[in-house]
Amino acid sequence: MSRLSDELSKISIKITVIDKGEATGYLNRLTAPLTVGAISQRLPINSRTSPAMGHVSILIDIQRGVEKPVTQVKAGTIAYWPRSDAVTIYPKDTKTYGPVNKIGEIEENLQLFNRLRSGLRIIIEKI
Repeated sequence: MSRLSDELSKISIKITVIDKGEATGYLNRLTAPLTVGAISQRLPINSRTSPAMGHVSILIDIQRGVEKPVTQVKAGTIAYWPRSDAVTIYPKDTKTYGPVNKIGEIEENLQLFNRLRSGLRIIIEKI
């Protein structure tokens, strides 16, 4: 993939967990174009954390279906989980509970998502 098309396909984001820290990453239009389009139109997203075994969920209310679904993800993957209508962030390699749409990746400060408690305020925004 050329550098220009790579730049055009990626949306740089910052994820802030209030009173805990920030992480940066990107959403990738090529991996799930309809899902990423719906999410990018909603940015900034201001929600609450909902940690579970192996991931952190952020409810977002876009109600999309599966799009190029996967059931195995690598550490740092940002995905959309249609069953929960949530963005999910995976701090380690994980077999997911069901099909997810891979939508991006955390590039810096992945450790922020380890051991978060439920209900923390989280903001996802373009940078």
